[in-house]
Amino acid sequence: MHVEDIKAALRKQGWTLASIAKELDVGPSAVSHALTRQRSRRVEQVIASKLGLSPHEIWPQRYKRGRINHDSVCQQTGSH
Repeated sequence: MHVEDIKAALRKQGWTLASIAKELDVGPSAVSHALTRQRSRRVEQVIASKLGLSPHEIWPQRYKRGRINHDSVCQQTGSH
C-alpha cells in the first residue's frame, strides 16, 4: 500500500499517527518512519491490526515468504 493510502485508511478508522505513537509510547516520528523507511515490527503490527490486515498485506515488499526481506528494507532506507 502507498503511505498516503495507509494514513487515509487509519484516519477513516479514527486514528492518527500521533494517536498510534501515544498508544505505543513512542514519538510520532517513530510511527512515520515505520511507514516510510525504518522498519519497526511493533509499529507495523499495530497499524495492521487497526486496519484489519496483516503487515504482509500492507508492506509486501518488506516480506519474502513470511520473512523480512532485508534487501528491500535496505533499498528503501538506503542502508546496507
